[in-house]
Amino acid sequence: MLETMRTSRVAKYEIIDEIGHGGMATVYRARDTRLDRMVALKVMHPHLQGAKEARTRFAREAVTIARLKHPNILEIYDYSGEEGDTHYIATELLTGPTLKQLVDEHPDMPAEIAACLTILVTRALSAAHTEGVIHRDVKPENVMMHDNRAVKLTDFGIAQLVDVQGMTITGQVLGSPAHMAPEQIEGKDCDARSDIFSLGTVLYLLACGQLPFQGRNAHQVLKQIMEGQFREPLMVKPQIGGRLRNIIVRCLKVDPLQRYATAKELEDDLMAFVRAAGIDNPGEVIARYLQGTRAFSAAFRTRILEAEIALGQQAMKSGDVPRAMEAFNRVLAIDERNEQVLSLVDNLGRRQKLRRISTWAMAVISLVCVGAVLLNVRTGEDPEKKPPAAEPGKGPVGTRDVNANGAAATPATQPQQPSKPGSPQPAQIAQPTAEDAKSGRNGQAKPPEAPQPPIDPNAPRHVVLRPMPANVSIGIDGAPMQAFGPSFRSVELKPGPHVFAFEGALECCINETITVNIPPGTGSYVLPHRLRYRPANLFVASNIHADVVVDDGKARGRSWSIIAIPQPNDMIGMHVVRVSAAGHRDAVREVRLRAGQLERIEVTLEKVPEVAPPPG
Repeated sequence: MLETMRTSRVAKYEIIDEIGHGGMATVYRARDTRLDRMVALKVMHPHLQGAKEARTRFAREAVTIARLKHPNILEIYDYSGEEGDTHYIATELLTGPTLKQLVDEHPDMPAEIAACLTILVTRALSAAHTEGVIHRDVKPENVMMHDNRAVKLTDFGIAQLVDVQGMTITGQVLGSPAHMAPEQIEGKDCDARSDIFSLGTVLYLLACGQLPFQGRNAHQVLKQIMEGQFREPLMVKPQIGGRLRNIIVRCLKVDPLQRYATAKELEDDLMAFVRAAGIDNPGEVIARYLQGTRAFSAAFRTRILEAEIALGQQAMKSGDVPRAMEAFNRVLAIDERNEQVLSLVDNLGRRQKLRRISTWAMAVISLVCVGAVLLNVRTGEDPEKKPPAAEPGKGPVGTRDVNANGAAATPATQPQQPSKPGSPQPAQIAQPTAEDAKSGRNGQAKPPEAPQPPIDPNAPRHVVLRPMPANVSIGIDGAPMQAFGPSFRSVELKPGPHVFAFEGALECCINETITVNIPPGTGSYVLPHRLRYRPANLFVASNIHADVVVDDGKARGRSWSIIAIPQPNDMIGMHVVRVSAAGHRDAVREVRLRAGQLERIEVTLEKVPEVAPPPG
């Protein structure tokens, strides 16, 4: 092999120069002397030539790539075979760079460009997974650009082949620590969701400019992956927006069942994200972006802002306040003084306050009506029923008789019939006490308990609804939503499974749909359900750009942006907000926030006067 390298020739390939080096092989730029074309020649290291396992793995890579024909997968031209002294694979020569180099060159890559690059990788993975190939080493270094347009997935060296029976060829736990899925770390079988996890780390890097899992050594990185510990993407780069953030987080779930099931599902969500900005051809947009023209970058930024504002306005019209705030927050992260969005945010806050006042007023009216009904029930009076007229000389029915002067008269009694001599007098029977009846004294046996009738499994059941909080609407089995209240607190349902949909009023809670199996029975069945509160939202307008910390770190953000603050237990809570900037005194405010609502506060930071140095 060494002699071969000195002659700069391997078989029919003339070696030009080295373009890459890995643990198993060296990659050269070479020329096919027979077809007169440039290729990438991957040559196995000399010290591995005699290792049967290494040769088998190398051959598997060649076979794997050869069976995959897709524009986003590296194309193979030639393979040396397992026999002979030199083992090589000849593939198309890519111009580069790798995605890792691309991130280094474009640290502020727009979220839509990151999504477009990832879409092309998902298409490569879909093709591989369809052929039963799991890559197992998806990372930025194994994805290369070609002609500043095409994206190519490379290096199937540790790919896992799945045969038609679903059996896997299991080898060592190989891969790159920062990109390995949890099940791969544990040595378990990998499937398409394992590649999706790895691709999620790539998307995080492209969108946020840094890797999700970092540490001083591989052990720390693997521990973070197993525990699902990574920095919140919106805290690293708020400009990516909540929709892309949700896609990234789903890819990085520790439990494979919570990730995207297929690469196609991931592609669909990414395409929906970029289509909102008017992108239908990811490859074309990538090519234009990489040309580096200022005009395109400025127009692209404007396109994103206009798309997000349109999404926010549409969400406001449909009443989806959280979606509107998500869109507006991304605009303010990109353009913090966007006057159109600042105006929309102010209007949104005012509208929510008006809705709260209207809702509270209706609640008070409802309580007054309920109180009136309860009062009538307690007094036993029917407001629609008039008392009967009294007979002459008597008061109303149920009252004592009165005489002509209005004084109370003694009620007449039935005259007692005199008893005849010698006739038996009626016996005075003592009434048994509860204790006597219980014990069976006075000659009275305890009555036997009546047999319980059999439960009809099909008889409707009285279901009492107990939502928490109570200001919700409930829909049952697809019926229209109905506000929970005095007229809707229970329903009659047949035993069996029923679907209950819950929606919180004023966007206070996260809407949920649950299925409950109502058991047969004769009494009432109580159905409690607690909804999770949405985060409260705070917008801090300050005289200078500043850091905002809520409740000593419960939430963090910047002024002139919408900050989501968790409300885990209470719909309404008091929060301490600290606003700070270098060279200025901190400003501390106490703010009352409501789940799902937006509150705006204005803060003026005072500059700390410079202290003159003491005289020499």
